[in-house]
Amino acid sequence: MPISEEEGPARKKGSKSAKKIGEPETIEQQVVEAALPMEAMRFSVVTNVESDVGEKEKNSNNVTPGEKRKHDVLELDECGVADEQSVVYRANFEGFIRRLRHKGCIDHVRAHLDDGAANVLSAMLQATSSAEKKVKTKNSVPLSLSSIYEEVIKSEAGRNMTLDHVRASLVQLDFEKIIEIAQNEEVESVVSKRYGRDAYRIFRLLSKSGRLLETDKISDTTFVEKKDAPKILYKLWKDGYLLMEKLVVTGARQSQFLLWKVNRQILWKHVLDEMFHAALNLSLRVSYELDREKELLNLPADKRTGPLQDRYNRIRKVRILLESSQMKLDDAILLFHDF
Repeated sequence: MPISEEEGPARKKGSKSAKKIGEPETIEQQVVEAALPMEAMRFSVVTNVESDVGEKEKNSNNVTPGEKRKHDVLELDECGVADEQSVVYRANFEGFIRRLRHKGCIDHVRAHLDDGAANVLSAMLQATSSAEKKVKTKNSVPLSLSSIYEEVIKSEAGRNMTLDHVRASLVQLDFEKIIEIAQNEEVESVVSKRYGRDAYRIFRLLSKSGRLLETDKISDTTFVEKKDAPKILYKLWKDGYLLMEKLVVTGARQSQFLLWKVNRQILWKHVLDEMFHAALNLSLRVSYELDREKELLNLPADKRTGPLQDRYNRIRKVRILLESSQMKLDDAILLFHDF
């Protein structure tokens, strides 16, 4: 007798149920069932989540740096016991980066101007830091001269400064400009060390001009030999530090000129990428040197004598050199990535 469409699926389902009840469970099935939590444990948490999540996010966003945050709702601890007003802490990453940015600006002003200007800048940053809503703030909040002076004399370094001294040292607090100058100097230092003084002069000219310049014009302005200038420019272009454009002039005689410029937006990304690669290489080198001399480093001091002591001194100097290079590179990465 043929089976109808309605009976077919029902019979299949019944056969599967019979198989589950009748056949003994395998070891794998028993392990899976034992690992699953009981229904009472799975659904024991009282949830009124949708109404609380928005309120929690709202409360957490209103917490200012340095303050403790208290829960207004009851929370369950690991034992399931309710704890009222439990205090939690979180790392204020943005505040930490902002302080480092302030310190970098102050050090830059101190190096290029004087201690008085650095003290004034430090006081202004201290007075306006609470008004900064993001890390990469372009300009500070406006302050009157009297407000700046009151903040300056609060610090030990500015206690002896007069109002006239503060007025003379006062500079326009333009974060973006200060950071841009510091970034330019960092890249110029890299170019000088890697390609030499002639390349440094060429790069500095193009960086400051901000426009396309022809090869002979660059050579004449920087006093670089005409036969050397094209080689230096080509190498900087090949390594991603310059942009090149060809200009073809048609007429009685067709001529071709090469124009060069620095595109900061593209170059900064390229420099940062190189810094990340250098940081990785330094980290791998430190790990390699320490792993190679692991037994020597674990040796007690009284047993490191003669050649062993010489090896220990060598690895110690190498470690200090590599880790100090890492710290300098971290500062440079911070300048381009976070400032």
